[in-house]
Amino acid sequence: RDVAKHRVAALADFVEGEGLSITVEGHPIALFRVEGKVCAVGNECPHMGAELSDGYLDGESVVCPWHGWVFSLKDGCSPFDEEAKVPVYTVSVEGEEVFVDVSGPPPSGAEA
Repeated sequence: RDVAKHRVAALADFVEGEGLSITVEGHPIALFRVEGKVCAVGNECPHMGAELSDGYLDGESVVCPWHGWVFSLKDGCSPFDEEAKVPVYTVSVEGEEVFVDVSGPPPSGAEA
């Protein structure tokens, strides 16, 4: 039994290209459905704390709604600043249910 994996949504909850904001065990997470695949990254932009779930998608990246910072949905890295990064979470889909694994370390900003 995997205690770190949590049901967070149903596929029907997603609108293609729009983010969902969730919190799992203290982890603020932004979920996106990109070309049918669900991706999960930390929901807080490391620049000024905007919710990335309110941003918009540009290919396989999310663009922060406040100042346009860009983060890859694959590895959480910014193509413009190698120091800027958001956590990436493992997503699994079972039937119509979406699960996120938060077994990794807490987001880097959590210890501040």
